[in-house]
Amino acid sequence: MTALQGSSLPEGTVTVWDEAQAAVITTRAELRRLGPFMGRACTVTQAATALGLGVTATYKLVQRYVRLGLVWESHCEERAGRALRFYQAPPAFYVPFSVRPFEEMGRLNRAAQLHEFEQNLQRAMNTRAWTQWGTLTCATPAGDWYYEFVSQDGRIFQPQADDSPRILAGWNRVSLTSAEAQTLQQQLLALVRPYFNRPEQGETYQLGVFLSPERVQ
Repeated sequence: MTALQGSSLPEGTVTVWDEAQAAVITTRAELRRLGPFMGRACTVTQAATALGLGVTATYKLVQRYVRLGLVWESHCEERAGRALRFYQAPPAFYVPFSVRPFEEMGRLNRAAQLHEFEQNLQRAMNTRAWTQWGTLTCATPAGDWYYEFVSQDGRIFQPQADDSPRILAGWNRVSLTSAEAQTLQQQLLALVRPYFNRPEQGETYQLGVFLSPERVQ
């Protein structure tokens, strides 16, 4: 890792050229575990508390990050019995796409998040009786096929209903001009951005927003 000189990126940002380091930095679950050490000195016990992990498990994580060169021992405080060791990582990382391609980073993170989403979805759907419900496969006027949750007596699942699980799931194919795609992209960002990086309040939800051209000329 090398410090970025003359950059407008946050002060202390280091660029990562090592693929093993990049694999950690660009994986959300790993980055979360590295978080307590980024830009600050932290003991293994303090990190374990912040992460909700056991001290032994956190110690093994720290040792792995030390071997990778992502974390170093910043200082040591002598005390009766055993010295208190503090570890630290850079406050920010920059990983060039030449080291970790965006599509690979996205694929691995989406796979992990999708697995978690499917488990959460199953739990959410099990909060109500679904014995008389099933999947109706339909065709749109444009000739695309889609799925609808429908009861045996013809009731359609309504996500906006008061007693409905708070979920949305599905992929949709839409026909857009380049200008419309840009507008939709901006609208989606404007819709979800106010909910990012807020102090925790109420329940935690998974939110995924995806938009990509199907064929790039």
